[in-house]
Amino acid sequence: MGTTFLHFLRLLWLPVASLLAGGLNTIAGGGSFLSLPALLQAMKGAGVGSVSAQATNNVALWPGQLTSVAAYREDLRAHRRRLVPLSVASLVGGLAGAWLLLITPNQRFLYLLPWLLLFAAVMFVLSEPLGRWLAARKDSSPETLRSDFWLIVGMAVVSCYVGYFGAGGGFLVMALLGVCGVTNIHEMNALKVVTAAVSIGIAVAWFIYKGQVQWSYCLQMALLAAVGGYVAARYSKRVNQKWMRRMVAGIGFVTAGYFFWHAYGPR
Repeated sequence: MGTTFLHFLRLLWLPVASLLAGGLNTIAGGGSFLSLPALLQAMKGAGVGSVSAQATNNVALWPGQLTSVAAYREDLRAHRRRLVPLSVASLVGGLAGAWLLLITPNQRFLYLLPWLLLFAAVMFVLSEPLGRWLAARKDSSPETLRSDFWLIVGMAVVSCYVGYFGAGGGFLVMALLGVCGVTNIHEMNALKVVTAAVSIGIAVAWFIYKGQVQWSYCLQMALLAAVGGYVAARYSKRVNQKWMRRMVAGIGFVTAGYFFWHAYGPR
């Protein structure tokens, strides 16, 4: 009776976490801190590996990336000549990351997962001071522009991480753009959304092609994440952004701690 009730709670937590993840991604980012652990718990005992869970999570949350592209079309005009090479770099990097994920043994991924979550949580915390640094840099050296070559190479490397895991990848893209001379925050967000849509999109296509997506979980997650994102977009102005970001960071560190205990704790 107790085991059945716990299994029911795990299944109930997945739709709730998916709904909240969609909202978090819209307001502050970091939705995977909720959706991936919930998915792993829901799949526990079903004979589904952790790598397949990560692939399913990426596919479920990807549609939310597309909805933001249209909103930034005006900000993309200043970088039209960069869109094709950046998209190609994101495509190559995202595919490489997806390929690496699927050749990673399930047990090894479980050992890597807490480190990936910790890295993503640290990047989330650093994103706020990063934003202030970028704003100051814009005022002090608005004409500075580094070689596009390093921007393209860097985007391929960052997109490989995005295709492999994803969480925290947006902050890495923002840092890369800032270092390479893109200082307008709206243009940075626009390029971040486009490159994420491409790198995650090609990873999604690869996961589907390889049959790694658990559709019974994925479809409900995608639908609920979309609903959560829509509701959050409508009411986001009422949310205290500072406290929301602190909550997301806290969830990230707690989740990383749980998986550290699960992977490295006493048996």
